[in-house]
Amino acid sequence: MHTLVKAKLYAMLVHGFLTLIVALLTAFLVYRLWYPAPFAQLTGGTDLFLLVLGVEAVLGPVMSLVIFNPVKVRKEMVRDYLVVGLIQFSALSYGIYSVYLARPVYVVFVKDRLDVVVAAELDAADMHGADDGFTRLPLLGPKTICVDYPADPQERSELLWSAVQGKDIQLQPRYYRDCEQGEVRSHAYGRDQLEKLTQIKRSSLPLNVGDQDFSWLPVVSRFGSWIVIFVGDSDTRPVYVNANPFANTG
Repeated sequence: MHTLVKAKLYAMLVHGFLTLIVALLTAFLVYRLWYPAPFAQLTGGTDLFLLVLGVEAVLGPVMSLVIFNPVKVRKEMVRDYLVVGLIQFSALSYGIYSVYLARPVYVVFVKDRLDVVVAAELDAADMHGADDGFTRLPLLGPKTICVDYPADPQERSELLWSAVQGKDIQLQPRYYRDCEQGEVRSHAYGRDQLEKLTQIKRSSLPLNVGDQDFSWLPVVSRFGSWIVIFVGDSDTRPVYVNANPFANTG
């Protein structure tokens, strides 16, 4: 009995180690390629993935502890582990597919804010009418883009009605275009306007930001609002801050 317990524990540890390797590889895919910081927190799209990983990390080794027995014939052992592997693979595939659909693909500059758009919010039919650069969704993190409002009054009226129905311009790829150099930052609010327009104090900002000259814009997603800060005259490395610019502003 003592030998059997040791064998089962060893099998559980080996299974746990292999599960950990798979979890680390998939986490790299999700957090480095699809959800580069800070978008995992900003969009909240990885909650299901973390739940699936947690279940994988516990369920797989526990099943190994239950099914492993060194006296089983090889064929029976292979069958049992194929079933366990299929269960784990199915659960992990579901989790990865879910975060793939919820991944942020565009950060769209719209007048006075940035809207984070995820893959599931864009219709494939709408993308067919977009410029060549926007017919396929980005895979390696979100791309910052701008929009052009239509000049035709009728089209503007249709766009307004579409926005009322919940499909504003940031969800319509036919209006997408690449931003010009410095375009987004040039429309940002100045440092002095932060405390005038919001309840955010400069003292609450990161130390490498609050004492410098900066401009800022609201960042809006389905899960809440942050601000993005452009330090100095550079817009290549914006700083995202988890502070709601619309909170308690009346």
